[in-house]
Amino acid sequence: MNQFFEILKAGLMTSIQDQGRKNLAYYAIPMSGVMDPNAALIALLLLNKERNDPVIECTYIPPHIKFNADTEIAISGANFKWKINNKNISLNKVISIKKGDILKGGMAEKGMRGYIAFKGNLELNKEFNSYSTYTNARIGGFEGALLKKGDVIYWNEESDLFLEDHVIPIRKGPEYNFLTENGKIKLSAQLFKISADSNRMGIRLEGKKIESNKYQLENSVPVLPGFIQLPPSGFPIVLLEDGQTTGGYPRIAYVPKKYFPKLNQMPLGAEIKFKLIN
Repeated sequence: MNQFFEILKAGLMTSIQDQGRKNLAYYAIPMSGVMDPNAALIALLLLNKERNDPVIECTYIPPHIKFNADTEIAISGANFKWKINNKNISLNKVISIKKGDILKGGMAEKGMRGYIAFKGNLELNKEFNSYSTYTNARIGGFEGALLKKGDVIYWNEESDLFLEDHVIPIRKGPEYNFLTENGKIKLSAQLFKISADSNRMGIRLEGKKIESNKYQLENSVPVLPGFIQLPPSGFPIVLLEDGQTTGGYPRIAYVPKKYFPKLNQMPLGAEIKFKLIN
């Protein structure tokens, strides 16, 4: 099903922004990005989004937005006296949206800029590694322009499976193809158990051994928190914040950073299932 929201009223200088473009001044490309990074980050974190995900920046007079599908949003920054279907809603909390809901607001109080973050992934293209709108060059955001009445922006929601307590999405790692076909199936088909030997360095998993054509690399390679290594035991290790910076085991997969909070709150002995995503 197509999921989108429509701008019913544009407001003043309403645009898509993120944390901006870095290190491009040499090419005469400004940073752009949100005017209040802290406020924007609050809205994103409430929805467990990444810090560079896009938001709508509202300036002094907010937009009116109609949603054609259920979702969740969070709003931060200045107080625009926001309402859903003419009922007051609060800042800095997750707000459930139903199909047909209309979000409206009034003139800003206690500040002049606010931010709307979305649970879904907005279908926008990055330009120079950013979603931020820079109107002078007509790049980023939605068609490189301020949002206007009639604009329709689509989003896609993550599968409800990802919302299950024990499911952690993963992506293929550099040595994913070292796995046998049976090993690839076991990686995402079985329930693992978090071992009591886990700590801040890494989560050790127990379950059925994962088969690989190689369990040791010829040289040490860089590793980061979130990488899933496969030692000769065949039982995966998920590196965490205190993990080493290099390693010699195959990096068969990795957990995207946005899922770290969920992963790191899973207790010892808990069951965990990986879901491979693109």
